[in-house]
Formats: sequence, C-alpha cells, structure tokens
Amino acid sequence: MKKYKNQKKKKINDSITHITAQQDYFILSGDFDTKNNAKMGIWSLTNKTNSKEIQIDYIVLGKNKVFENQITFKEHGKIDSSNSKFYLVENKTLQGLLYKFYSPKMENEISKEAEVVYTIYRNRKEIKTDSIVYKNVKEGKYRAGIKYDFKKGDHVAGYFSEIVSAKDTKIKDSLILGNNSIYFIEKFE
Repeated sequence: MKKYKNQKKKKINDSITHITAQQDYFILSGDFDTKNNAKMGIWSLTNKTNSKEIQIDYIVLGKNKVFENQITFKEHGKIDSSNSKFYLVENKTLQGLLYKFYSPKMENEISKEAEVVYTIYRNRKEIKTDSIVYKNVKEGKYRAGIKYDFKKGDHVAGYFSEIVSAKDTKIKDSLILGNNSIYFIEKFE
C-alpha cells in the first residue's frame, strides 16, 4: 500500500474503508478494517496494460490474524483454475448444495489428499457435522455434494483442506509438503 501514492479512500462505516490506489499500470482496490488494521474481503490487483488480475479474499480472524482464503489469477476476466485456490457453489437448493473446490498444481507432485468438513446450523444450533474425504486425487478439482432438507435461515459453514506432497528437486530423496485451505459459509435465505 505504501508504494501506491495515488489513493482514494471512501468510508463505508465506522470501521471499514474502501481503498482504490493506482501506481503506474496497476490498480489496487479493496476494503480495509481500521478496527483490526487489516485487509478484508476481496482485494483486486489489476494490470491495465494486459487485463491480468489477481484477487485475494481476506478473512479477518481477529487482531493480527488475517487469512488469505481464496486466491484467483485472471486474464480478460477468466479464472486460471490450474493456478488458483477458490471454490464455487455450482448448485444450491433447499434439498442440497454442490460445491466445487479448486487448488493450484504444485511442481513435481506425487500425491494429493483432501477433506471437506462442514456443519449445518439451524437457529444458531448445530444440527449436523460431517466430512467428505478424497484420496489419491490427480487434479486439484473436487466436487462436494451436501444433501439435506434445508430450511430458510439455515446455513452451512466449514472448510476445505488439501495436503500435497511433491519431490524436492534441490535435495535428493526429499519431499515437500503443501497445504491449501479454504473456509466457506453459505446461507439459505
């Protein structure tokens, strides 16, 4: 932010300020939580010369605790799903949800395993907790179907976690471990 001299700030409420900043060919924009001194929500960095964009979804978990939840790389508005970490809700009805999670490819991958853990809430009470496990995955694309008789006011909250192991090209017979995590919440209104 300090490198961006041309900044416009618009106060959203007592603790949120929307910032748009420009430096050379780059435009940076997003919301800043002044109470926690942290970026929050989706921040976008756009290159005006080639239409490339990076979006990062920040979640404030507390003072000095900010998590980069989703990271998408775009060109001409289209997401590069092989290098991005994000999720989509493909289908949402009162009979269930269908999520699709994407994670970036790691160089020299050997294996991938993932898990989606979720809890269904009704009237602020937990009514179901479950998980979906994925073993020996080839690509970083996962579908998670959650079937339930939802009612208006219910919500689903949880996380996706992927563990990747890859060969370390710098050290013989050594492995590198990586983790991609995404938090999600979906409300039925």
